Amino acid sequence: MPCLLLHGLAGSPFEMRPLAEALEADGFVVDNAPLPGHGGEVSAYLNSHYAQWQAAALARYRELCRQGPVWLAGYSLGGLLALEICVAAARGELPPPAGLLALAVPLYFRKWHPYFYAAPQFRFLRLRALLRPCVPLLPRSAAARAVAPWQGQESVYYLPHFVELEAAQRRLRRELGRLTVPLSIVQLRHDVCCHPWNSTYLLRHWGGREAELHLLRAGSPHGGHLPTTHRECRERVAELAVDFARRCLAPAADEPAGTPGDCAAGN
Repeated sequence: MPCLLLHGLAGSPFEMRPLAEALEADGFVVDNAPLPGHGGEVSAYLNSHYAQWQAAALARYRELCRQGPVWLAGYSLGGLLALEICVAAARGELPPPAGLLALAVPLYFRKWHPYFYAAPQFRFLRLRALLRPCVPLLPRSAAARAVAPWQGQESVYYLPHFVELEAAQRRLRRELGRLTVPLSIVQLRHDVCCHPWNSTYLLRHWGGREAELHLLRAGSPHGGHLPTTHRECRERVAELAVDFARRCLAPAADEPAGTPGDCAAGN
């Protein structure tokens, strides 16, 4: 059965490789290709935009649907793109996914809420994107690299991309109640880029009854936004992915292509 994996902003398929390897070892067919502008030159990344990423994700999903019901896994930006696919399916534009694994998906970068803290880079975002759109970044520390390996565009932080993501977040939040595919949410509790409140929000507002949330703990202060590669939890995340895919795709295999599978929620 086909699985579509969608990586995060400025990242690469490396982020999803532990999941891809675990799924492939269990017999699944995996598409883990890079999004437009990712995995290459900085100039290509800076010139890419949300509409391109969305179009590419929809095209890859549509192609995989020829093989049968497709299982989705999206990390961060990839999670938003996976939600775009679910919205298109809810509108009848695409066959519905067999299930969605949402990994540290940001539905808010900032919010007035007593339990929500916004990372500094998201404050006054639109103004900062106009005044200084491209912000140089310091290299990740050796400790961070050891705890949570990552490959992507490490030299720049392009704020207009986050302005585009905020627009997508607002639009997708309005659609959550219409989405009913089986959902599994995974996030680390010490994520400072995507506050864990996002995951509880997604669970509360999901339209389907089959939904579960896994908030995982890690002792290291590093790599909170990288649940798929963090050395303390990557094996657990891969296990959760395979288990959820099995539950979603096993019944879907008995149905015609393009019809939703059923998946029992778990804790």
